[in-house]
Amino acid sequence: MFERTRKQLTLLFGSILAVVIILITVTYYLILQQTLQNSEFEKLGNLKDKMNHQWEHRLEELKKQRKDKETDHETKPMEWVFLLSDELIALVTPDGKMYTSPSSYTAMSNQLLQWAQSKEDKGEQGYRFEVNNEGKREVFLVSSSKLTNFGGDYWMAVNITGDIDLLKKIKLLLFLFTILLLSIASGLAYFFAGKAMVPIKKSYHQQVEFTTNASHELRTPLSVIHSSVELLEDCKEALPEFEQHVLDGLQDEVKRMIRLVESLLTLARSDSKQRFFKMEPVDIGQITLQAVNAMQPLAQKKGINVQMESSSIDASSSIIQANADQIRQLLYIFLDNAIKYTPAGGLITIHYGRDHNSKMRLRITDTGIGIPNDELSRIFERFYRVDKARSRELGGAGLGLSIAADILKGHRASIHVTSEEGNGSLFEIVFEA
Repeated sequence: MFERTRKQLTLLFGSILAVVIILITVTYYLILQQTLQNSEFEKLGNLKDKMNHQWEHRLEELKKQRKDKETDHETKPMEWVFLLSDELIALVTPDGKMYTSPSSYTAMSNQLLQWAQSKEDKGEQGYRFEVNNEGKREVFLVSSSKLTNFGGDYWMAVNITGDIDLLKKIKLLLFLFTILLLSIASGLAYFFAGKAMVPIKKSYHQQVEFTTNASHELRTPLSVIHSSVELLEDCKEALPEFEQHVLDGLQDEVKRMIRLVESLLTLARSDSKQRFFKMEPVDIGQITLQAVNAMQPLAQKKGINVQMESSSIDASSSIIQANADQIRQLLYIFLDNAIKYTPAGGLITIHYGRDHNSKMRLRITDTGIGIPNDELSRIFERFYRVDKARSRELGGAGLGLSIAADILKGHRASIHVTSEEGNGSLFEIVFEA
């Protein structure tokens, strides 16, 4: 029980830490991605400024040459020293001359030249363009623009392959780092969940100890009272009618208190793991017959018919690994409940047998008042009663089905309940062994 609660707390704490870690990682990655993109566009803007400045400088040189009447000299070639190694430019002057910057990126240079020849506008904003350069994938940020105030056009590209590869590596590192942090967070969540469980465990064990001690202490005085009431029963006829009525009521209440104390003691032992029972081959048919015979007088008193059915072919097929006393108590609980909540003239049927998976199935069906659908999920809770007034009137404390669920858990058996209000209930138990 505590381990399950600890796992639930671990899941809660771990989920919160995971969300925080993932949000921080994703935010960091997005900021880094945006920073790199801004850097790329800044490079493109700087390249545009350098190109305009260089062209302005070249025009000034040409003007100076004309003024000095050096027209007979060969015009100086376009200088590209202002370019970085990852920057490329294709230029078309106002008089139609075309220049291309030298570059090792042959495929991209040819592409810029093709765009320049066809005067294909690529926009000033810049966008990513992929090329295959000798079998290697490269990504460039490309743009085109007009030379400021001087006419002419140019197409430019900046190699951003390194930035993209860097971003991929960072993404992988962040992913691995996130996995590592999530693992650490899970360990921390489990550790702190255990710390949070310490006061809960302490309080729970104190409660179990109190229940156990109180149940033990109550058994002795209740036994004395019960014995005294039984002695008074011997001289009941000599008592006045009113006192006889009081004696009957006292006997019923003492019996109810004894059952309640026994139930509390059973659950307390189960909670404290003090209850150990031996598993052995048990004939479910024989125990069912014994339980039916024991409960028959109570059923007949209410005018209820109890039937027993079996689909077992031979006696050996009804053998399961179980504890006989526990299975007997289990049947008493279900039969007692069925008798309590089935009106006179009703029918209770107990059927046992193997299914197609060779698992033993035990079905207890009644034609009683049924259980509302919204109450079905809670009927195995301690002290929970569907009809509290009726349960109190019938002497129920709301612990029987809790004890039954505990017995089934100890036998690794499952139970499925179907019920329709006003038409009875079906309790189906499946034993794995």
